[in-house]
Amino acid sequence: MFEFIRNHQMNMMLVLTAICTIMAFLLLITRFLPKRRKWILIILELIAAGLIGFDRLTYIYNGDTSEFGYVMARVSNFFVFSFTAGIVLIFNYYLEDILFSLNIKTIFKRLTIVRIATIVEILLVVVNLFTGMYYSFTDDNVYFRGSFFLICYIVPIFGPIIQLSVILRYRKSFSRFIYYAMIIYIVVPIIVGIIQIFTYGLSIVNMAIVFSSITMYFFTYLDINDEVMRAHKLELYALKAEQRMMKDLFGQTAEAFAKAVEACDEKTKGIARKNAELAKKIAEECGKSFEECEEVYYAALLHKVASEEILASIKDYPYLAETSRYCTERYDGKGNKSDLKGETLPVISRIVAVADAWCFYTGDNKENKVLPNVVIREEFIKEAGARFDPVFAKVMIHLMDVQTLSYISEREDKLETEISCGTYREKVSLGIPVENKISKISFKCEGVENGSDTQFSAPSLVIFDSFDKHVYNTEEMIESYRYVEYGELWFDGHSICTNARNIEVKVTDKNAKSSDGFYTITCGRYEDHMKLELESESKTVSVIVALSDSSKSVYIGLTGENCRLSQIKVEQTGKQYDKNDIPRISDKVSYIERLEADVPNIQINSPCSVYTNGFKLKESVTLAFHSMSFPESSFVWHCPSIVLFYSEDGTVGGKGYREYAFIKLDGEENGSNDFAENQIIMEKKEAFHDWNEWKSFNKAGFDCEIELQKKDNTVILHTENYGISIENITKIKGDNTEVYAALTGDQCALTDIRMREF
Repeated sequence: MFEFIRNHQMNMMLVLTAICTIMAFLLLITRFLPKRRKWILIILELIAAGLIGFDRLTYIYNGDTSEFGYVMARVSNFFVFSFTAGIVLIFNYYLEDILFSLNIKTIFKRLTIVRIATIVEILLVVVNLFTGMYYSFTDDNVYFRGSFFLICYIVPIFGPIIQLSVILRYRKSFSRFIYYAMIIYIVVPIIVGIIQIFTYGLSIVNMAIVFSSITMYFFTYLDINDEVMRAHKLELYALKAEQRMMKDLFGQTAEAFAKAVEACDEKTKGIARKNAELAKKIAEECGKSFEECEEVYYAALLHKVASEEILASIKDYPYLAETSRYCTERYDGKGNKSDLKGETLPVISRIVAVADAWCFYTGDNKENKVLPNVVIREEFIKEAGARFDPVFAKVMIHLMDVQTLSYISEREDKLETEISCGTYREKVSLGIPVENKISKISFKCEGVENGSDTQFSAPSLVIFDSFDKHVYNTEEMIESYRYVEYGELWFDGHSICTNARNIEVKVTDKNAKSSDGFYTITCGRYEDHMKLELESESKTVSVIVALSDSSKSVYIGLTGENCRLSQIKVEQTGKQYDKNDIPRISDKVSYIERLEADVPNIQINSPCSVYTNGFKLKESVTLAFHSMSFPESSFVWHCPSIVLFYSEDGTVGGKGYREYAFIKLDGEENGSNDFAENQIIMEKKEAFHDWNEWKSFNKAGFDCEIELQKKDNTVILHTENYGISIENITKIKGDNTEVYAALTGDQCALTDIRMREF
């Protein structure tokens, strides 16, 4: 390696000289550096260029006995030794300038020592001209080292070491590029300087110093770029902060305006914000950007409290007036004031229309009766593609199903721990659900004086079903919440059968009577029969209630007359009833007493409670069956469903189960998942008139056919029933293409089930 440098060092020196000179010129025209640092770097590069340039001349004129050679040999060696110390001095100024710019204004004794030492070194080089202590020349003008040659390396070696100690002390204050540049500038020449002591005829120290000067230039420019980028980011941050501030100001103004308008009517307080939050959530679920979601929010907020004319005056946000204009337009275009319909209606207007409808359905106003969530859900299913954009209506249904927002989920009332009744049923507790698992209800009952000498005082139970676990008396609320009262029970054995098919009561007197006033109810159900054990101070009453069918829920409401019920508590026993625990007092309600075909008939009392065995799909298959929704079914989704899946034994929920698609015949589906992608198209054909007729069609019973075509990893499903046409394309992910189909549903019976292959 040293031989290569020895052979080519003249060319290398020339190139390095040119590079340093060019860099000095480039620094001269640079505008982004502080003036003092800029001139320090220019002088540094010029000294580096002079150092390596004069060093090259020492080799050229060494041994040249001409008069010019005699002069150039001495001049060039003088500048080489002087510039070697001078470059340490200039770097010392550079380091001081960097520290000063960082507000580190301490007077460093170490740097002062280095500065004095370099000046002394330069003076010693001058003295050398007369003494030859560092170097001298022979009569043939040949350079040779003097007796004190090593002294001239004290400053180039120990000066940078002292400077390095300062750099390391404040290393965390420097930018990374400046820190790297200074480390290279100091460490590399020191290492090479030590090597230079043991070599002769090479100028590797000077070349190392010049190379370090070049890296100083590059790292300085990298640092400048960093500073510019940092300044640019700060500028952008400030700009964005200002934009955010303006947007926040707009938002706060809009919120304040909405509150001011709503303050005029107590019933409308908070509705605008609730509407806006719901609209924003729908937009988020559809994958809209943050900016689009913000636009949806403010459009939904302001259109509730300001007219289109007022919003039109906000020129910078035209979507506000646009939303107010089109949010009442129907998706199918029927009766619209404008010519727009379907996808031509603004997206924000279509989203806000769905949110508006939900707020209207759940609002407390004179224009509409109170609707429970299940009824509202059905309304969105019915109006999807008619009044509402089907995509956003589907998202709204999904939000209701998963109860994403607290105000979308039905209000979960807590069971009272104490109630007081004067007249009979003046107060009825929240319904306590009766399920297959056995529950134990306990409470303490105390009489309440009503001023009568012959007052009757006793607790009682109301057995009922409703959407929200509450007992209702008015016709409107009974209809809205589908309230059904099965009967009433007393702890003395008295009962009233209302809508239950039968109630059987057995009363047993207790041998040892207590007077603590505590009552207990042990209750549970199996299918359409319910069993209760009522214990009072003196009697045990066993009750069996035959409900209308297995599909309905049943609740117990605690009430009484002239009494106070306290310490109300519900506990789970951990046990459950089976078919042998509750004697049947009425025949089982069955809608499947018909001949069976390829697979057994199924009666589905609750959502997906029963499935057929899986049918393995081949290229082309048709599933044919007879379907009938229960007479007491209420909603459009009380209909058959089909599930596409895979499991090792071909049953739903079997080992290795993967669900690919779930489609209801009313057009609902569960969408894509980790195992498959689904794309559904639901159309209302001419045969479809309205959803009430469709429900009647299902209750009357009909023959249904579902066509399934399978090719590789794709399954195409098609069916049409009373004008509801459904086509679903399922693309299965992964290598497994084995697919099964099974039928299920909700509150319906499926009979005469056949599979035909083509």
